[in-house]
Amino acid sequence: MLIMHGQRADHDALRHLVSWVRDKGHAVDPRVTWEKGDGIRFAREGAARGVDAVIAIGGDGTVNEVLNGLDGSDVPLGIIPFGTANDFARQVGIPDDPDHAMDVVLQRPPRTIDTAELNGRRFLNVSSGGVGAEATAETPNEAKEQLGPLAYAITGVRKLADLGSRRAHITAPGLEVDCEFLLFAVGNARATGGGSRITPRALVTDGLLDLCLIETMPRGDFAKLLLRIKKGEHVGEEHVRYAQVPSLTIAAEGPVTVNVDGESSEATTLSYRARPGDLSIHLPHLPEEQDQA
Repeated sequence: MLIMHGQRADHDALRHLVSWVRDKGHAVDPRVTWEKGDGIRFAREGAARGVDAVIAIGGDGTVNEVLNGLDGSDVPLGIIPFGTANDFARQVGIPDDPDHAMDVVLQRPPRTIDTAELNGRRFLNVSSGGVGAEATAETPNEAKEQLGPLAYAITGVRKLADLGSRRAHITAPGLEVDCEFLLFAVGNARATGGGSRITPRALVTDGLLDLCLIETMPRGDFAKLLLRIKKGEHVGEEHVRYAQVPSLTIAAEGPVTVNVDGESSEATTLSYRARPGDLSIHLPHLPEEQDQA
């Protein structure tokens, strides 16, 4: 089953992909999403029928919907990146070209990895809150289409002008923190926001979540730190807390904008937990294997 984002479905490369896979002798069931929740529903239908794979064609948000539709199933997930940032796909080496990405599904056996959960919703990559999530939420769709990941950076620079912190109480096994923060990230994998390695030590096979908490600091210092975050070189810096835990809860004073696999929402209490070994997925390599290559 191929689940395509509605804004991408009429792309010539995807039409060719469907024909090409069928010509190889595979039965193909293409589905197009038009409303929120379509990807979840289609993936559930595919899993119930026992298809060989359910393939998300779109950006991180489309992947997240398909991921949640496959919850409780052992049907493998495939990804053909066709969005703005494609953060998870880039970390695991899935090619941008749709035909080459499809080769990953057809030629590589699925692997078992962890996922994570926020307030009952499953996610694959990174969930962030504060400044970074606000920048993602405020980036217009038109800008994403025209500028790609650069659109997030432009909005982020604007957010620095009215930088504001939030207070929160964070609890996890062996950890309790009460602080003012500018942003936080909870990672199953390593990079978000167009490739920023916010949780650079995360492993998708260790049964743990990586928490990165950036405490309040002067605007100039934060701007410099962002450059280090982009490269994953911020762990150990002043005002940066980093921990690896199986679960955690963030209780904020007032609603916080939170981003999960590219989709934004607001919440005051955020309950995260790792879900070890509960996803079968076709990919070239794990995020951590890229560092070893």
